[in-house]
Amino acid sequence: MKIGLISHLIKDYNLGCSALAISNLKLMDEVFEEYDVDVEYVVILAEPKEEINLEEFTSLKGFTKNKFSYRTYPRLKPILKNPTLLSKTKAFEDLDFVIDLCGGDGYTDNYGLIRLLAESLPVFGCKKKNTNVFFAPQTIGPFNSKIGNMIAKSTLKKLQVIYARDNRSFECCKKLGLKDKTIQVIDVAFALPFEMKSIDNGKFNIGINVSGLLYNGGYNHDNYFKLSFSYKEFIDELLRKLSEDNKVQIHLIAHVIENNNGVDDDYTVCKKLHEEFPNTIIAPKFESAMEAKSYISGMNLFSGARMHATIAATSSGVPVIPVAYSRKFNGLYDTLGYKYYIDAKADITLQKAIETFFEYKNSISDLKVGLDNAKKVYTENLANYKESLVKVMMLNKK
Repeated sequence: MKIGLISHLIKDYNLGCSALAISNLKLMDEVFEEYDVDVEYVVILAEPKEEINLEEFTSLKGFTKNKFSYRTYPRLKPILKNPTLLSKTKAFEDLDFVIDLCGGDGYTDNYGLIRLLAESLPVFGCKKKNTNVFFAPQTIGPFNSKIGNMIAKSTLKKLQVIYARDNRSFECCKKLGLKDKTIQVIDVAFALPFEMKSIDNGKFNIGINVSGLLYNGGYNHDNYFKLSFSYKEFIDELLRKLSEDNKVQIHLIAHVIENNNGVDDDYTVCKKLHEEFPNTIIAPKFESAMEAKSYISGMNLFSGARMHATIAATSSGVPVIPVAYSRKFNGLYDTLGYKYYIDAKADITLQKAIETFFEYKNSISDLKVGLDNAKKVYTENLANYKESLVKVMMLNKK
């Protein structure tokens, strides 16, 4: 079989996107090996805007034993100017299936209609070539505008199957009339491999993943995600209060690591906070999502606003206090039945958010029970996803 992979970037600067790619590849490899299927992966991505070594960027070396290659297709802007480019591209040809992750949460109009169209483009490209295409487990929606709803419905109905990673995404697809082709499973990053760590420093080690994007106010530097309290003030106050306890060791952990110090970069903010709170430990610039998860596994408690950083904690058995800033976050943890998160979009004050953190911190035993229950949910749903892949790809009939 020849399988096209879209939005499967192993080396993405956003370790959450990387975690999705590595985990989905791992789960598919397990299925193909069980059914003795010879596979070649084709990593497909939009033509880059700048000169980069695409072979290195798309390499799956060390992450799969199967063969792999890569292809590119024209970006949205050239296709809007000349729609025939989509018919001419060979990126989606001679493939048994194309599997698209959409960055995990990209299929929504939250990021604008241009992004939604760009995420839709490969689906239309596949249909022009009569290639089976489906969405791997991800957040679907919300679609806040009429045109966003129209684009989504037109695109999603062309998919062979839609894997939703939470109940809110499933309900969104149901409202679009797509219930019959939508299967609710769970985020594949719960399957990300890691090496269990332990820290012997005589302290209570708390990992704090600081989202550079939220700390900087979002893309417009002006509370882009419409949080009910200042995330920057929340982090500053949280670190100040935690620093007062000499039994606590704070670890500042970046999960989005850009080299250009952009608005999305966690590491730059962690570095700044480390200067303000010198008793903290700043975690290294991780080379991979697995390295980050291994580091997080050594914490006694973890809190973060990058969803996949919190998934790393949850799936390595570390009590976690997620700071949820969007529907994808709430949807996932509600699906897991894990209630110990801070909803930054609820109508709560900064003071209430801080109080909630310490209330949860002082209830570690409850958080551990929550983790055990969550493990049952994600373990069962990862198994369901693999079983469904077998049926969708008709591997049991080969």
